[in-house]
Amino acid sequence: MKIIVKLTGALHAEILRDLTRRHPFAVERVGFVSARIGTLADDGRLILLTRYHSIPDDEYVNDPSVGARIGSEAITWAMQAAYHGRPQREGIFHIHLHGHRGETGMSGVDNREIPPMIPGFQSVGRDAVHGFVILSLDHGSAWVWLPGDQEPIQAMDMAVIGSPIGVFQRGRRK
Repeated sequence: MKIIVKLTGALHAEILRDLTRRHPFAVERVGFVSARIGTLADDGRLILLTRYHSIPDDEYVNDPSVGARIGSEAITWAMQAAYHGRPQREGIFHIHLHGHRGETGMSGVDNREIPPMIPGFQSVGRDAVHGFVILSLDHGSAWVWLPGDQEPIQAMDMAVIGSPIGVFQRGRRK
């Protein structure tokens, strides 16, 4: 199934500003993005990222074995956001930045740590789309769990709409 993720240039800039801020002990930052789902003409799905939610410094756990670890308060917030997003079918995406240029993917830590969060989001936001996004300095990749799915689908494209416009396609340079 074809999945395209879109967000505005203003939202993309807000996310990058937050994720590039220094933290007192974490090597990287993470956040959450609200998302809505729509359909494409070819039976694909459009995922629209709508709002960014920064994680306060005091909700990070000092764990040198990973770039960033967030505590239970941040996860609880995300689950509550997924629950309260139910009337609008708004889901939650975990998001973080790999500080390089070009296409990016999951690290071993990402693969081990992030997907286990998704069933919790799905349990409280059953009719919504959930997932995670990994950005680089000039690209982005997304993994999407459609409502009811137990496995993710990697998005084919991520598009930043506005100025500047960017389309991040898997396997192709910008």
